[in-house]
Amino acid sequence: MKIAVVGTGRVGLPLALAFAETGADVVGFDIDERIRDAVNNDRVMPFLEPGFEAVLSAGKLQIHPTIEGVEDVDYFIVTVGTPLLHHIETDLAAVTRVITELAAKLRPGQTVIMRSTTAPNTTQYVRKLLERNSGFTVGKEIFLACCPERILEGKAREELFRLPQIVGTEDAESERAADKLFKLLGVEVLHCDYTTAELVKLFNNVSRYAYFAIANVLSMIAIDYGAEPYEILRLTNHEYPRPILSKPGFTAGTCLRKDFGMLSEAYWSSDILVSSWRINESMPRFLVEAAKKHWGSLAEFRVAVLGYSFKRDADDVRDTLSDKLLRYLHRECPRSLVLHDHLIPEGSFAPLQGLEFTTDLHEAVSDAHLVVIATNHSLYSDRKDEILARVERGEVRVVDIWNALGTGRVFLG
Repeated sequence: MKIAVVGTGRVGLPLALAFAETGADVVGFDIDERIRDAVNNDRVMPFLEPGFEAVLSAGKLQIHPTIEGVEDVDYFIVTVGTPLLHHIETDLAAVTRVITELAAKLRPGQTVIMRSTTAPNTTQYVRKLLERNSGFTVGKEIFLACCPERILEGKAREELFRLPQIVGTEDAESERAADKLFKLLGVEVLHCDYTTAELVKLFNNVSRYAYFAIANVLSMIAIDYGAEPYEILRLTNHEYPRPILSKPGFTAGTCLRKDFGMLSEAYWSSDILVSSWRINESMPRFLVEAAKKHWGSLAEFRVAVLGYSFKRDADDVRDTLSDKLLRYLHRECPRSLVLHDHLIPEGSFAPLQGLEFTTDLHEAVSDAHLVVIATNHSLYSDRKDEILARVERGEVRVVDIWNALGTGRVFLG
């Protein structure tokens, strides 16, 4: 069995390596030279994702810049990006380009697997593109399935070999082909149609986005009343059979932040998902305004922002709300503004006039008047004593929406 993975980013590369680990013949395609160099030459992951060291070092995967000359495969798995455009509209440019290119090269018996997160009816669109540009009929000469990924960054290898795989098809032969592929991973396969498969992935992510929005809006209400949201959560949940499960924090990232739009773009009216978006997006500005209410003007402060990636202990900076936080802080004209994140390289964040960057936590906080914890990296919890000691001495104020320091307070000092 030969498998081609088109798009070897944070979704495609772990999947390609997992299939290679099973002994399948796998080849990858990606336009990103950095990814190709890391895998082909250095034999390392180009981003944080543990567990694939052995298969990488064995050189079992090669990534090419184009699909030219590599048509003799059984499966093409499409894992290209599907970002959200500014007007709550899914950007299908990459999908359209790849599917059009693939269709011109398809041969009878080959299967296309849609792995990218897509809005409802996208797989039907892909089917039309394939049939129009290949001259073949899906279910007869060629096959098509929507098989969404649902892995968690940092746990990709574990979950690829454990989580049930949703397989959306609309003919028996495509279902058979997709089953054969994913049974290589030893996981349970659950069958449905295209649209149901698309909605399963979106429901997983969008429901979490809405849960976090509820926690965020309740926390903002608590802060506006001068109460501590973590104290309220502690009392609310203590020995209570119907607890509030989510906690406040910056809720964004390339999945949660965009996937609500894939459900909302078809509707002219507002909905709970758009409201969730507005709530989650408002958290950076809310915290800056609340800090000003607590301590007055920030113009003379040296401000340190801790964490840039969109989630804990990850190096993924796509759609991070730290960008927005930095811009709102910058508008307060602080004496200095420094960003700390030990997991990202310099240059991976949006430029901002006067913004300093360091990977040294002590350097970031040693002379800061205000520390804002934007990402709850475990490092900040591990080094909390260093920050709290400065708070106790009255040297620094802290905004800790994540409760990373374990005090149960959002504003310290």
